[in-house]
Amino acid sequence: MKKLFLLFLLLQQFASAQDCFKSCRERSVTCWEKLKARGITSTDSALACDNEIIRDLKGCAFPEITLNNYEGGKFTISGLKGNVVFVHFWFTTCATCIAEMPSITKLSEQYKDRAVKFLAISFNDTKTLQAFFNKRGSFGSIQTSLEQKALEAEFCLLSGYPMNLVLDKDGKVIEAWVEENPEADKQDGFYNKVKTLIETAK
Repeated sequence: MKKLFLLFLLLQQFASAQDCFKSCRERSVTCWEKLKARGITSTDSALACDNEIIRDLKGCAFPEITLNNYEGGKFTISGLKGNVVFVHFWFTTCATCIAEMPSITKLSEQYKDRAVKFLAISFNDTKTLQAFFNKRGSFGSIQTSLEQKALEAEFCLLSGYPMNLVLDKDGKVIEAWVEENPEADKQDGFYNKVKTLIETAK
């Protein structure tokens, strides 16, 4: 119990010093080293560091970067402002990512005539994405891809996929979280969470 309380205090102290999307990997390592120095060495504790960093993205401006559109051309994050944006970090062999896709497709259809956009970002290359979409179909999102190191450096992607964010119309993070439910028939919670966040965004 004492270790859990110490872990909580350290994470709270660490979160207060965070700087949004910058240097997330370095901050994760620093947090983990501090925990180890106090005898807290479980894998769950390391994940707690990462999850705290991700949760602390709430209120941060999403990074401004130019990205390649899978369907051709380029786009900027600032070009999406004025829309609520659901951002989905995924890859083609991620079970939970795939389990979420029907919900994302359903939501994108429901909001196609509203100021809502869906952005999917993967580390898979174009050839791998093409093979996946040929087999399973696309899921109603603007698709782009970046190397894993760039995802970590630019978007604070740390310990797990899928990482999901919802941005308000000014491009600030309303919510950020990592999903851990690979069961395709048990995605109601995910669907309802995203829908609620979209509906309450401004």
